[in-house]
Amino acid sequence: MDLIGDAGKARIIAFIIDNLCACLISVLTVGLVHTDSSIVGGTVLCFTYLFYFFVFEWLWSRTPGKFMQGLVVRNIDGTRGELKSHLIRTLARLLEANPILLGGIPAGIAIISSTRKQRIGDLPAGTVVASKRDAAG
Repeated sequence: MDLIGDAGKARIIAFIIDNLCACLISVLTVGLVHTDSSIVGGTVLCFTYLFYFFVFEWLWSRTPGKFMQGLVVRNIDGTRGELKSHLIRTLARLLEANPILLGGIPAGIAIISSTRKQRIGDLPAGTVVASKRDAAG
């Protein structure tokens, strides 16, 4: 049975928690780097932000926000995602969650308009963010 993603309150809360955590860790990391170069600082900021999502989803199929909300990243068929699918999801954040490109609005529109409740990065990755309960059954 193919999974349908979660597009409810839990996913929105997980998004908020994860973005706060990723931003805080990113800003702290930039502070630890002690650079006067805005290019280096911006690169460290972006890399750390993306690294947060990639590492947690690759190792545990969920970020802390998803964990707190009972969500998990799975392939559409319910199996655990591979390195490639998590990398695709992470790189898509450059377009989907970019504050210059309307923040998370593109991802939100994709989630509510797709039949499987997938954000843009989920489509080529073949993944969904589903409740742990649905993914287990």
